[in-house]
Amino acid sequence: MSTGPRVSVATICFDGFGDENFEPTFVHAPALGIREIEFNAWYPRNLTPPGLDSMRQRCEQSGLRPATLQVSPFAPGPDSADLTREACRWLWLLDAAERLGVGVIKATGSARGTRGGLGAVIDLLRVIAPIAAGRGLTIAVENHANNVLEHPEDYDELFSAIDSPAVGMCLDTGHFAASGHDPVAIATQYAGRLAHLDLKDCAGPRHGEPEFVRFGHGIVDFDATLSTAVSNGYTGYLVIELPLIDRSTMAADLRAGAELALRHTPGGPAPRPGGGPPP
Repeated sequence: MSTGPRVSVATICFDGFGDENFEPTFVHAPALGIREIEFNAWYPRNLTPPGLDSMRQRCEQSGLRPATLQVSPFAPGPDSADLTREACRWLWLLDAAERLGVGVIKATGSARGTRGGLGAVIDLLRVIAPIAAGRGLTIAVENHANNVLEHPEDYDELFSAIDSPAVGMCLDTGHFAASGHDPVAIATQYAGRLAHLDLKDCAGPRHGEPEFVRFGHGIVDFDATLSTAVSNGYTGYLVIELPLIDRSTMAADLRAGAELALRHTPGGPAPRPGGGPPP
């Protein structure tokens, strides 16, 4: 039985957004001391059978473990052919998760105004959620700024339509802050549907692309958010997900995130007033 949340780190922290075949991750992640890895598998070779085998084998060689899988956004269109194609992609993604040995697949929606919208995501989840549930897998639906999955009302619509143990919220602290929402309030409101928790800091609400900053340099109150989630029974992953800013400061940036997360795990250090990293 789980006794509390665990900390993982996303490959985006080491690789950035490029197709690096996770090579920087396997070079630098072992030194961080966080053994569980979220793979941001956004490129075709990542999700082929040889690609998945390579990820698993390199984890074994490096003393790491696949924790969760993030994939490209939900992309169902407005007609049945689009829905069929996307359902087939997700059938393979469920297989890919099982091949990698993970239980959570994370994805966000598409930009507002694109084909299909939130209704198409709901139509897709109606098809794939029962299959995921039958396999014991969880689909974590992530919020993004400027996305069809951005505001509380988007999740209200989603969860009123999809009542499945296989579908839950991925609360991304940085993206909710960028969209003008308090992650503490979100963690309270959706405590019963919280399946995943991504940790990144944000300079503040803004129009256009959000500005993510080093831990403790933005507006997110991590201690309040994580304390709220954990006190309400959250036992999933706390994912360090700061996109690579500067490789010369990467190790220090990620250690600050690890310190924030670890103090909300069993046996971790006590929370620090104010929610920031150590001085």
